[in-house]
Amino acid sequence: MFYALCGRRRDVRGQFTGEPVDDAVLRRILGAAHAAPSVGMSQPWDFVLVRDRDTREAFREHVATERDTFARELSGEDAATFSKIKIEGILESTLSVVVTYDPDRGSPAVLGRHAIADAGLYSVCLAIQNLWLAATAEGLGVGWVSFYREPVLRELLGIPERVRPVAWLCLGPVTHLEQTPDLERHGWRTRLPLDAVVHAERYPDS
Repeated sequence: MFYALCGRRRDVRGQFTGEPVDDAVLRRILGAAHAAPSVGMSQPWDFVLVRDRDTREAFREHVATERDTFARELSGEDAATFSKIKIEGILESTLSVVVTYDPDRGSPAVLGRHAIADAGLYSVCLAIQNLWLAATAEGLGVGWVSFYREPVLRELLGIPERVRPVAWLCLGPVTHLEQTPDLERHGWRTRLPLDAVVHAERYPDS
């Protein structure tokens, strides 16, 4: 059931097995991502499949540097909690999928983007969500790596300056999906109750 699928989805870090992903399964997952709605039907996404070990090792080194940078900003309980959190599964996963945003796709007249410049970026995020749910439905795990600088990733994968790398996603079979999100299990954050974020008619007074 769709609602159970949404609840089962996890941001995977440490449960990847490295086993192969069937080509037909990968094609279905990417097809689901490509079927996402997009502003003006611009379809501004591309999916770069990264399997090369050297490329992934280079990216992992960069991520480790950024992790250390963030860790130095923390102190006390936050620092102790963060030190236990695994932030990526770049080498453990079977492959990575880098999802990009091309603002020139469908230009110059992108129907619906004239007033909201970021509508194309939102479209790419919808494609990522489709990919994530499809992978979960196929019994695979996905992990979004966010500790990186965009210029570094552009250079690593030869991404043009106008194109924005939105997500590095680790993808592959997993031993299991955790019942509770990693950050909640480690005590970093807890999920807000639905009623805390649903409001009637107007945004609540601060």
